[in-house]
Amino acid sequence: MSDTLIQDIIFKILKIASDNSDLKSDQQFNLAEEGTRAMFAQLINEITASSSGAGSDGDKARTKRRMKKKDLNQRKKHVGRFFLRLMEKNIRKPGLPDCLFPVFAKSVHVTIGEENYEAMSAKISRLLEFGEKKGYDYDQILDSKPGKSIAGEILALYKNEMGSGSFEKLQKNSLDETLVKNIPNIENGADLNIEDTVSLAYSEFNKFLTSKVS
Repeated sequence: MSDTLIQDIIFKILKIASDNSDLKSDQQFNLAEEGTRAMFAQLINEITASSSGAGSDGDKARTKRRMKKKDLNQRKKHVGRFFLRLMEKNIRKPGLPDCLFPVFAKSVHVTIGEENYEAMSAKISRLLEFGEKKGYDYDQILDSKPGKSIAGEILALYKNEMGSGSFEKLQKNSLDETLVKNIPNIENGADLNIEDTVSLAYSEFNKFLTSKVS
């Protein structure tokens, strides 16, 4: 079972509820059900795959599902990397541990929605395939004009969908959890002020989001 997927579902439901607080509970439920249907289907597939019986056909099917899941997770990482590429130089500040930046990247999927996410994934896949054929490495593709264009599209979608009143709270909670979990691996981590570090990370992230993208 994917812990990340479960977190994505929870984040999505909370965002829908917050964005539609003026609606009745049954209307919110219908929106949440519709908005998370594909994610729940994926979760059920993962649970089924992990509990299916033995046998060569079953093994092949499980292998195929694992490969599909790995490909999906890899594409999710690509979307997040393209998203952060535009802003990483601006939000990387002294005292901000590197472990916090993936939090922002992981929030892209839930924030922009499944349809937009899939569209961006497809664009990135085509660009990577084209760039690799031309002999470009990953960083060169990220920094190329088409790469920056896709990153700009992702950023625009993200900014359009982040109007939820709970957005800041959810992001800070994720940053806090990640920081606490990684403190043993951070140099001088015991001396970090968790609250100040989380606030600084979110502040720099939000500052970039609300500024004009060049």
